[in-house]
Amino acid sequence: MWYDDGGGIHNSNARLTMIFTVAIEPDIKLVERLTFLQEDLGKIISSRGADSRWSRPEYMHIPLLCMHTRDEDAVPELNEVLQNCAHQTKPFSLTIAGISAYPSSECPRIVRVSVQENSELTELRTRLMESFRAVNIGFDSRDYQAAMLLGRVATHQDKINITNAINAIKDLNFGQSEIYEIVLYGSELGDTGAVHHIISRFFFDG
Repeated sequence: MWYDDGGGIHNSNARLTMIFTVAIEPDIKLVERLTFLQEDLGKIISSRGADSRWSRPEYMHIPLLCMHTRDEDAVPELNEVLQNCAHQTKPFSLTIAGISAYPSSECPRIVRVSVQENSELTELRTRLMESFRAVNIGFDSRDYQAAMLLGRVATHQDKINITNAINAIKDLNFGQSEIYEIVLYGSELGDTGAVHHIISRFFFDG
């Protein structure tokens, strides 16, 4: 398995099949704002008899493309495509604003924040799709909505309703984030949900 423990990319002897995701990440200042939001929502959800599991700050990301399940041997080929795309991309800014619950705030399972799409984001995603198609690497091509997973809700008994909490902050603007790299994530399904690994990073040109 390829993984990053903070000291570089490593490869263990065990081969894995993983779900790979190409993503971008918000900067640290915006992540800090979102962790405060996680704490506040966590208290509300707990007070209503449910548990919450929040995205770890170091793994908060905005998915661009979700690849089909692939063996870890695909990493070098994926990296080559991402490196080429990164060299064709300039740093840009994104605005993170709005919050929603899925499938609804009356029966939440997922809480996420929205990303305001702009021309730079659209161009980057289009470049990635065209590059992967050129080398016959498949990906999820369903309709795309830029968003970031904030956390998950697990109820023990009846469903909970957090509509009032969501409505109170649904139009809140969390600020802008500078985007200057592409990140490749690998995910394994564990007993408590998906376990993410950062496989590689590629800085944009300039």
